Amino acid sequence: MVDLSTFKPINFVAGKNTMTVSKTGVAISQAAVVQLGKPEFVKVLISYDERSIAIMATDAKDPNKVKFLNKGKKTPAVRWNNATLKGEIANLMKWDISKNVYKIDGKYYPQDSVMMFDLKKANVNH
Repeated sequence: MVDLSTFKPINFVAGKNTMTVSKTGVAISQAAVVQLGKPEFVKVLISYDERSIAIMATDAKDPNKVKFLNKGKKTPAVRWNNATLKGEIANLMKWDISKNVYKIDGKYYPQDSVMMFDLKKANVNH
């Protein structure tokens, strides 16, 4: 029998790790949610210098937590329609979210349970 004791399962779904910013909100793809481990809470961090967003899995005790995924939700997709978050991103990047949709690929860092989105590399759909 093959020894699999050092192996761990990989969680994945079809699609890419993406964040989409538009007038209707900030959406996190199913692939990104699954890769983060479908946490109930995350911390959303922004680097104004690097113009990047980090989403980090956290727990209910974290004072900076944001509700991420409702337990028992069948489709692991997340959408925040938060004016502050949309405004911060739009102002930082000088984006017109009333007319355009911005899609950013994410990079996952499993050792930190964090997904990074480099806003400078956004694809714009008019």
